[in-house]
Amino acid sequence: MQDGALLLVGVGGLGCRWASHAHLDVEDDCDLLLVDSDPLSLDLSESASTVCLGPEGSGGAILPELGHDWAKAHASIFADMFDRAELVLIAAGLGGGVGSGASTWLAEQARSSGALVVTVVGLPFEDQVARMRWARLSRPRLEAASHATIGISLSALALRAEKRGAEWESGGGWVPSLIRALVQTQARKGVINLDLMDLRTVLTQAGRSTVLVAQGDCYDPRRLFQKAFDAPLERIDLVNAATCLLHIEGGDQVTLGDFDRIADAFTRGLSDNCHVIYGASIVHELEGEVRVIAVLAGL
Repeated sequence: MQDGALLLVGVGGLGCRWASHAHLDVEDDCDLLLVDSDPLSLDLSESASTVCLGPEGSGGAILPELGHDWAKAHASIFADMFDRAELVLIAAGLGGGVGSGASTWLAEQARSSGALVVTVVGLPFEDQVARMRWARLSRPRLEAASHATIGISLSALALRAEKRGAEWESGGGWVPSLIRALVQTQARKGVINLDLMDLRTVLTQAGRSTVLVAQGDCYDPRRLFQKAFDAPLERIDLVNAATCLLHIEGGDQVTLGDFDRIADAFTRGLSDNCHVIYGASIVHELEGEVRVIAVLAGL
């Protein structure tokens, strides 16, 4: 890793799956670290650095407290990586086990090293009562350790993935898009530039944060806005967001006027007091389409 790197971390079985699939789209822009007690999770990507937690043969589905302590036993390894990272994205499931235990400790260490920390967490299926209890116990501490925690409903994700013919375990196409958007927003130079300081300004607001992603026709801003709100996120009232970072990517034929119309569609419903930071970039492979990333904070 180079100093100032972007680091994507998959923690636990679900987190490793999400991170490894997302990394396929951003290999040149960020480093990948997979952390689990199950060696099978660490074989998901040939380009990942890996840390296997616990004694040999411990396997998966361990108690969160063990995951926390086993991660702490590798503190020097993680410190080496976090000291070089400027942005740390952590993917994990919060149903108990390594995802619930180790992700919190890793977020705390990454933040204490000075990195901006964003966690993307899968929230258990609605009928998984015991897993829901673990998620409610572990989430407050994870939110306190992270600058932003993006909660994804596995029930909603599975329904949307089924309609698209995708696997929810791999993120249903939506989680990789979310992670790719966050990474590429920071890695690319734009027509109207954003940088890590802009993201830090947004995510250091008090309150919850979330991220919306949509891709589609540049001539239909309203439909883009509706697609963004159809994401499998937990439901949060976005009207009173204190700050919004909006980044729009489009192909060569997209004009500044198109960018402005899309920005208006995404910010129209926000409070008059919301601080909006706006960026745009040309992405040649987006022929006739645009991709919108909206980071809202202070919810």
